[in-house]
Amino acid sequence: MSHNRRARRAPQEEEDASKLKFGEDFEGEEFLFISEVHLLLQKTPEHQKNTPVYQKTAKYVELFTKFHNEESVREIRKTLMRHKLHKYELVQLANLCCDEVEEAKSLIPRKVKNSK
Repeated sequence: MSHNRRARRAPQEEEDASKLKFGEDFEGEEFLFISEVHLLLQKTPEHQKNTPVYQKTAKYVELFTKFHNEESVREIRKTLMRHKLHKYELVQLANLCCDEVEEAKSLIPRKVKNSK
């Protein structure tokens, strides 16, 4: 008789970033700017930098990072947090750095609260 070692979970609601629905793995977690990941990777000890995952991640964030020092990253986060944004929306705004409000609205759908 075979025993299934994995615990069975109840079906979860489908994840959908456009509706700001994320899985339970993201509950209570912080979303990072690409620039924050870049800064964290710079602090990685040399002996941990030789993995394929590290190399691919470092290459990606180097290409797409917008802010290169901790002070500017801190200020961008502080400024965006003044607005009533979901943490996903906040990070998308920082990562995309849209030139126009309409561009941001088209790329980052906002979850509209029911007014009932």
